[in-house]
Amino acid sequence: MKKFLGITLGIMTALGGFVDLGQIVFTMQAGAVFGYQLLWSVVLGTIGIIVYMEMCGRIAVVTGQPVFAIVRSNLGYRLGLMTLIASNLLNLITCAAELGGIATVLHLLTGWPDRLLLVSSTLILGAIILLLKFKWIERTFGLAGILMVVFAVSAVLLKPDWQKAGKGLLLFASHADPHQSALYAFFAVGIFSALLMAYEVHFYSSGAIEENWKPKDLAENFMVASLGSVLGSVLTAALLVLGAIVFLPTHIYPELLSTTILAGAIPFAQKGLTLALLGVLATLTGATIETALSGGYNLCQFFRKPWGKTQPPNKVRLYTATWIGMLLIALVIAVTGIRPLLLVNISVVFGMVVLPLTYYPILRVAGDKKIMGKHVNSKFDDLLGILFLLLITAAAVAAIPLMIVTHSGQP
Repeated sequence: MKKFLGITLGIMTALGGFVDLGQIVFTMQAGAVFGYQLLWSVVLGTIGIIVYMEMCGRIAVVTGQPVFAIVRSNLGYRLGLMTLIASNLLNLITCAAELGGIATVLHLLTGWPDRLLLVSSTLILGAIILLLKFKWIERTFGLAGILMVVFAVSAVLLKPDWQKAGKGLLLFASHADPHQSALYAFFAVGIFSALLMAYEVHFYSSGAIEENWKPKDLAENFMVASLGSVLGSVLTAALLVLGAIVFLPTHIYPELLSTTILAGAIPFAQKGLTLALLGVLATLTGATIETALSGGYNLCQFFRKPWGKTQPPNKVRLYTATWIGMLLIALVIAVTGIRPLLLVNISVVFGMVVLPLTYYPILRVAGDKKIMGKHVNSKFDDLLGILFLLLITAAAVAAIPLMIVTHSGQP
């Protein structure tokens, strides 16, 4: 039973990272424009996040060092500080977007005013983080997020074209129109980026230390990273398929969270809609908690200050003040009325730019035998890590130009 509950760390990380607000809307938009053609990017991103999530969990278990301690020791103070600032700005933007999404879902469920729901839900989330232990936070929202399976069931019941889906696993698709080619590349980079968001590994490695994993738990680390990521990728693929089935034939470009949720509820009517709303609410809440806590983890780990949800708040004051500050500033951003999806576009694209500075130190430490001993990367691990680091770097270089050329993905 303990092993089963431990898997919820991976489930929460996967559902909060793979299937957050950005992934729900962004991936369904990709399906609405290109049908099944971008399924390969989901598979590629899934393999990449499994490789690096397993590495950072193994490093945390063997050395007791979370991601941002590694970033500082390998990038140096100045470059590490730049990475810290950029990562926490992205955490803040993502947190604000998720809070806006939560308010939207609650409005659809209750009909109450958005701003009232925005403020009240933020305060409730802050109380939950403050009062609940880490293990109960991860287990509660990790398991609740499984309600998102309604989207996968809906995608199957709507009878996708399996032949086209199989072709969508091929890496390339040709487009005669230069704008369509650029748009295709933009969505490919965006899906790949959203699957590898840095806060996923920040939260995961810190969670492994919070859970006090030991070297004997390394098999569990691999299982958690793999199963959680595969579950998240199946749901991501289902979102893309729903976009292809529901929106592509009618030439509708879904630009609202509410529109995408309706697509997941079509086979089940009202009951399905309620389940879909609750599943989205759980994943958005999990993502909000991950980004807020990651802000505290990153700052304290970089400056070597005490941190952790397992510690009393008065013993980790900087950590507690940071995650509370992240929530409050994110609330202020969301209350201004900035559209959550605009914030999502910013976080997905600029998140890609920061990724090489996050993943390079992980690969370097995981491959250092002096640090990792018998748990060092195998040659195959190193090969995969280098391959995905090159892909991440290439995507980081292409992200901003593609955003400009395609006007943030407008068809």
